[in-house]
Amino acid sequence: MNMMAIIGRGCDAAVDALRAEFGAVLADRIIEAEAVDFLWEARVRDRYLGQHTGSDFDDEDASQEFSRVTILSVLDGRWYVGMCLVDGEGVAVELLWKRSFESRGEAEFEVLRAR
Repeated sequence: MNMMAIIGRGCDAAVDALRAEFGAVLADRIIEAEAVDFLWEARVRDRYLGQHTGSDFDDEDASQEFSRVTILSVLDGRWYVGMCLVDGEGVAVELLWKRSFESRGEAEFEVLRAR
């Protein structure tokens, strides 16, 4: 068994548990609201793109260093590519964008295109 199968099943189990507890509609809303956490935990590949130097944070976050990281994730049978801001401890703090794909090949291509 490869690592991708283990990671995907762990996140899919969390999705299944949310759906069982809250129903499909509310679970999907929770997943969308917490997309940065779900996609970060479900990632099978990531790529460092450089340091983030924006000023779009409040004063507390302005002094922190963030890295821009593109991630390839599989969650609930779909492939996702997104760009996250990651703090110095390796925790994703914000999802800048995400796109979903039917196939891994399309998603892999998008990971390579991300800037």
